Amino acid sequence: MLSTMLSMLFLMPLGCPPEASPHTAEPVSSEGSVRGLLDQAERVAATLESWTRPALYRTENDLTGDSVLRTGWISWRRAMDNVTVGLLLEWEVVDRSRRKKVKDFILQGPFLWEVEHEGKLRIKRRLSTDDSATTLGALGRGPLPLPIGMSADDVLAKFTVTEGVRPNVGVLAKIQDERVRYLQFTPKEGTPSAEEMDHAVVAYMPDGLPRGVRVERLNGDVREGRFDPIREGQSPPSDLNQRMDPETAPREGWTIQKPVN
Repeated sequence: MLSTMLSMLFLMPLGCPPEASPHTAEPVSSEGSVRGLLDQAERVAATLESWTRPALYRTENDLTGDSVLRTGWISWRRAMDNVTVGLLLEWEVVDRSRRKKVKDFILQGPFLWEVEHEGKLRIKRRLSTDDSATTLGALGRGPLPLPIGMSADDVLAKFTVTEGVRPNVGVLAKIQDERVRYLQFTPKEGTPSAEEMDHAVVAYMPDGLPRGVRVERLNGDVREGRFDPIREGQSPPSDLNQRMDPETAPREGWTIQKPVN
């Protein structure tokens, strides 16, 4: 159960620069400590209405060895009981050269929208899972899981969760903040996630909100995201609300594909 996931005016620096703090946290091996962090993550989501952060999104293809880094924004919002998660990508970075490539992934309940802005194409797909947009499910069926709003009991029923360490490769390796803690999620045998995923590492801030996530799949592919604090002078894209709701976005000039039923 790990949720899929994850702009317009945002220009991230090339590559994955480290943060200011030179320290990293030592993991504390304790079952109670793990449960406490999961409970905190559940509590903070109970009163959360919206959450938006600059994002680095990286994919790695084990078969070809190709790695792609993209920058943009990640956003989570709740209206009544309806949750929407958006990964709004703006730039693609290859060999320290950057080109504009606007693409959105919007998860609304069981539906995933894939929006290609250059080609004016919006595709709506029904995910082959009943997991909600806020859980740790649907791995491999979307771009990136976003662990906000998880029920601690549900997570522990489907995953073995242990204290982890900061990955030494990828975008999470650049996190240098002693407040961040890492949990490793390994799917239990017989669960849907066990068919796709080897394990995931989630970086948590003290308030229980995610700082990043790294998913390693059984085929060796990697999907990971780092969610940075908003810096002075940064702001979410002006068209964030429109991009987070592709169902009601302007239709003129767009090709829209939806499931038959």
